[in-house]
Amino acid sequence: MKWATARDIFERIATWADKHSPQTLFARALIIIVVPMLLLQALSAWWFYSQRGDNVTNRLAILLVRDLRVLIQLRSDFPDDEHRAWILRRSAQDLLLFVSFRKGIVRPFKQPEYFDIVAREVQGALEADLKRPFYIDNDVGGGQMLIEIQLNDGDVMDVLVPHVRLTFGSSFAYVLAQLGLALVLFGLAIWFMRRELVPIEHLGVAADALGKGRDVPDFAFSGGTREVRNAATAFHTMRIRLRRSIQQRTEMLAGVSHDLRTPLTRMKLSLALLPETPETKELADDVSDMERMIEGYLAFARGEGDEDPAPVDLSEILEDVAAGARRDNANVEVGWQGDMNVELRALAIKRCLTNLVSNALRHGTKVRIEAIRGRTSVEITIDDDGPGIPPDKYEDVFRPFFRLDESRNTDTGGVGLGLTIARDVARSHGGDVALGPSPLGGLRVIVRIPL
Repeated sequence: MKWATARDIFERIATWADKHSPQTLFARALIIIVVPMLLLQALSAWWFYSQRGDNVTNRLAILLVRDLRVLIQLRSDFPDDEHRAWILRRSAQDLLLFVSFRKGIVRPFKQPEYFDIVAREVQGALEADLKRPFYIDNDVGGGQMLIEIQLNDGDVMDVLVPHVRLTFGSSFAYVLAQLGLALVLFGLAIWFMRRELVPIEHLGVAADALGKGRDVPDFAFSGGTREVRNAATAFHTMRIRLRRSIQQRTEMLAGVSHDLRTPLTRMKLSLALLPETPETKELADDVSDMERMIEGYLAFARGEGDEDPAPVDLSEILEDVAAGARRDNANVEVGWQGDMNVELRALAIKRCLTNLVSNALRHGTKVRIEAIRGRTSVEITIDDDGPGIPPDKYEDVFRPFFRLDESRNTDTGGVGLGLTIARDVARSHGGDVALGPSPLGGLRVIVRIPL
C-alpha cells in the first residue's frame, strides 16, 4: 500500500512537471542541464562559505585574540612609557593592530542588529579565551573593527583591527570565477545540445513533409547520436518502401484498368450491333453501371497517383469545381477568406471536392463551398440543404462501399466511394475530412489541409 501511494505521488509529480514544463526538447534539455548546474553551484558556495569560510575566519579570530593577550601581558610586564611606545609601534608594524590606551571603562556590549560572521567569530574567541570585559564595533568605517578591552589597572586598551587580518580575501573573485566557469560550461552545453538536436529537427521536418504527401529528398546524418542515425535510416527505408508500394499499385491499376475496359468496350460494341429490344437495353444499362462502378473502384484505389505537390491557387480549384456543377444547372455558391496559395496536389484535391459536391447535389438542391485559411491549415466546408446523415453514421459512411441506401442503386446513392476517396485524398495531404450538421439544414463536410 505504501509503495502504491509513493508511486502515485511520483506519477502526479511527473504529470504536473510534464504539463507545466516547456514543450520543446531543446528547452527541456536546457532545464535538465541548468537545474543540476545551479544546484551544484549552490552546494559548492554553501560548502565554501559555511565550511572553509567559517573555519578560516574562526582560526583568524583565535589568532587575533592570542595577539591581544600577548599585548596585554607585555603592557603588564613593561608598564613604563618607553616600552609602551615600543609595544604600540611593533604591534602596528608587525601585527597590523593599531593600539592605544586610555583611562576609563569599556562600554557595555550589546548585540547589534547587523553583526557579520567576522564579528561573531571575534566575539566568540574573546569570550572563550580572553575572559575580560570587552566591546566590539564592526561599523567604524575604513575597513576596520574597533575592540575595547578592560585592563586590570583601570585602563582600556582600544584596538583598531583591519578586516584584512580577519578575512581570507574578497569573495568577489571566487564568485566571479564561479560565474565565469558556469557561463563557459553552459555555453558549451548549449552548443553541444543544439548540435545534437539539429538532426532530430531535420528528421521531424522530413516526417512532417512525408505526412503531408510532399516529396522528401534523400538525406543522411553523418553527425548526431547512434539512435538518431538509426531513426533516420529507418525513416529513409520506410520512405523508399512507401514510394515503391505506391508505384507498384499505380502500375497494377493501369493494367487492371486496361484489362477491364477492353472487354467492356467489346460488350458495348456487340450490344450496339444487336437489334434494340427490352433485353438488350437492360443489358446495356448493366454494362453502363459496371463501367461506372469500375471507374469508382479505380478512382478509390488510384489515390494520389504520381502527382507531385505544387503551389497552386486553391480559389481557382474551387471555381472550377463549382463551374463543373453549374453546367448541370446546379445551385452552387463559392467563397473564401485569406491567401489561397497553398502547396498541394491540384488534381487530387479537385477530385476530392468534386466527389463531395456531387454527393451534396445528389441529396440536396443547394450547395455552398467556403474556404478559410488559418495559421496552420486551410479549412474547406461544403454545406447542403439535403436530408443529412444521422450522427451515429458519420464514421460509417467513410468505409469503402458503405451506402445508407441499401438498394445499391447507383442512381440514388452511387457506389459508396465518394466520401472514402475524399478522406483518402485529404489524409494523403496530412489532413482529414469530418462531418457535421449544416446551417442549411443538411450535411456539412469539413476538409482540412495542413499548410
